[in-house]
Amino acid sequence: MAFFVLWGCEGPAGLDGEDGKDGIDGIDGVDGKDGVDGGTASCLSCHDSDNQTLVAIQFGTSAHSMGAIAVDYAGGRASCAECHSHEGFVEFALTGDVSANIANPSAWECNTCHALHTDFAADDYALRLAEPITFLAGGTTVDEGNNNLCMNCHQSRRGVGDYDNATEDQTITRTFTGDDIEVYKHAAVGPAGSITEYGTDSVVVVFDVPQATHAYISSTHAGPHHGPQGNVWQGVGGTVDGSPYGAHSGGCTKCHMGPDSGHSFWAVEGNCQVDGCHSSSKQDDLDDFAKRVSDVGAALEALHAVHYSDGAYHPVYASLERGQFNAWWNFMLLLEDRSNGAHNPTYYETLLTSIETELGL
Repeated sequence: MAFFVLWGCEGPAGLDGEDGKDGIDGIDGVDGKDGVDGGTASCLSCHDSDNQTLVAIQFGTSAHSMGAIAVDYAGGRASCAECHSHEGFVEFALTGDVSANIANPSAWECNTCHALHTDFAADDYALRLAEPITFLAGGTTVDEGNNNLCMNCHQSRRGVGDYDNATEDQTITRTFTGDDIEVYKHAAVGPAGSITEYGTDSVVVVFDVPQATHAYISSTHAGPHHGPQGNVWQGVGGTVDGSPYGAHSGGCTKCHMGPDSGHSFWAVEGNCQVDGCHSSSKQDDLDDFAKRVSDVGAALEALHAVHYSDGAYHPVYASLERGQFNAWWNFMLLLEDRSNGAHNPTYYETLLTSIETELGL
């Protein structure tokens, strides 16, 4: 017997079933903190409009924000850009190098130093470079917290060994013209050097540099470069070493970002009196150091190791006895530090005493 199944359309839906029981409620979250420590209020402790405006005004008066730092002082040159332009410093902070010249360098701005926060703690300033650093000249490694960022740029680029490094006797001949003629008519030429004038057109100088006794100033930009403040603070960089200036344990930020200066970075007197550090000005001490540095400059100019023009001392090409060369180097370190002893008075005293002894001052 055969069976047949007939297929038809779907019938009407049945009635809905009963609703299931509600699930168990989850655990309540922890309440956020009230006040400046909680929520966006913690951000506003720094990022409120009044504080942001004040920081912008302060920073606008600083040398870091001036266009000249980038445009006039080689901010586009790859070898200089890491400290002289915003673009260069950011690339250096991210990669450890500046790979090429920068076509249109700009001055520093807020996010030159500051990146994104990491843990939002009260002391998290999102500094791009906060790790310990090793000085380019001399290799001293330092770890001074937030001050590490400053010292990435405010350090010597060269050491005395970059100039006093000859392995044999040298004879260097240079021709000077224009305003340089008057400067080099009495150059320090070494024991067998010579100066030959060709009327008012030029002067030819032969510098004799016996390796055993003399060293050569080989550039009008010779020296540790313009920012050895970190080295002086740590008591290194001269031909003799000293000790770090422990009395200023707060470092760069304590004096240059105190309540009376903030992001202007000016080391004003009011910052010195915070926490009872100095109940009165130490200006007399600074003036004494300044006079001694000036006297050394005059003595070195008499030796034709430097030349004074446009209100400042500048190195000149010279063959100097090594003791005089060391005095010149230590002078350049203190001159370029520009603190008149404030960054490390004990180290200033050490170096000035060694210079004065060598020069008979």
